[in-house]
Amino acid sequence: MKFILIALISISTFSQTAWELKKEKDGIKVYLANSNDTKIKKFKVETFVKASPREIATAVVDLENNYKWFANVEKAELIDQLGKDKFVFKQIIQVPFPFKNREVVASSTISYLPNGVVRIDLKEDPYIVPENEAYVRMPISRGYWNLIPSGEGTEVEYSFLSDPAGDIPVWLANQFIVSSPLKTIKSLREYLKK
Repeated sequence: MKFILIALISISTFSQTAWELKKEKDGIKVYLANSNDTKIKKFKVETFVKASPREIATAVVDLENNYKWFANVEKAELIDQLGKDKFVFKQIIQVPFPFKNREVVASSTISYLPNGVVRIDLKEDPYIVPENEAYVRMPISRGYWNLIPSGEGTEVEYSFLSDPAGDIPVWLANQFIVSSPLKTIKSLREYLKK
């Protein structure tokens, strides 16, 4: 019940956002909106994927393999398993030269909701492990995947807000906010066909 309440509050909070459609391609819609927490914009993707919610959720939380389809993710590793459906992980995010790659430390919670809906919530947890000088730790990295069964697949809503911090200009960071989720969803579709 607690997870359902958290999910509904999160959905309500995100739904009040003034989303602006920025790109629509191959059945993938990418929206952007301003954030109260950073000058970096947040994105939301709406699309359909021919796979079940559980298959998609498994791919999203598969830390050993999700770098194969997740745009700009170099590698990921488990830091702590907090329960069957909650864990803390670390990801290394590739950024263009001459900037240092970014490091994300976040917690992930999977909720199995009524009618086969699966929700994955992600929230930064940047102080749980010491910073690595080889990377810049991202102070904001949060969002969700809402996976709703529909016909022979899943209606996907994926939203995320991140701040690369450090020396990357806001204008440059905002340039990748449409292309990265578009690439991620296309790659996820291909990955799930294998």
